[in-house]
Amino acid sequence: MRRDYSITPSMIGAQAGLIWVYNEPSVVTTFDEAHPLAISGKKCNDSSFCLWYLSPVWTFADPNNTQYALLGEFNKWTAVSRQRFTSLTTNPERTTTIVGLVGGTIEIVEFLVYHSKLVIVRLNCSLSCAEGILQITLSTVTCFS
Repeated sequence: MRRDYSITPSMIGAQAGLIWVYNEPSVVTTFDEAHPLAISGKKCNDSSFCLWYLSPVWTFADPNNTQYALLGEFNKWTAVSRQRFTSLTTNPERTTTIVGLVGGTIEIVEFLVYHSKLVIVRLNCSLSCAEGILQITLSTVTCFS
């Protein structure tokens, strides 16, 4: 790149959400029409690469409008893949979300979840039977196997 760029979701056919750069997964930024992604031509050029991830933000139906986003596996090129995360279901009251996980037997899966009350939650989920569940509620983020 020879110059700086500013990108909004509508420019790339994306929805608003949270973005983070590959080497700083615990620093998330709002990405919407009012908060574009600023790409530096000095940092992202022919001799380096820049990679950002985008996650949609969901809102629970509580008085505080608690928000969360599945940021995924911060140590993978594809942070959220269908091979790892098999389902995402929110209860009718919109107070709990369950995410299905799969992996190898006795595998430890490391990933991040943004939660507006808890900020960034880093989880190490041990999959004892090659399957697990991530549960996101109004006040907690936990995993079970």
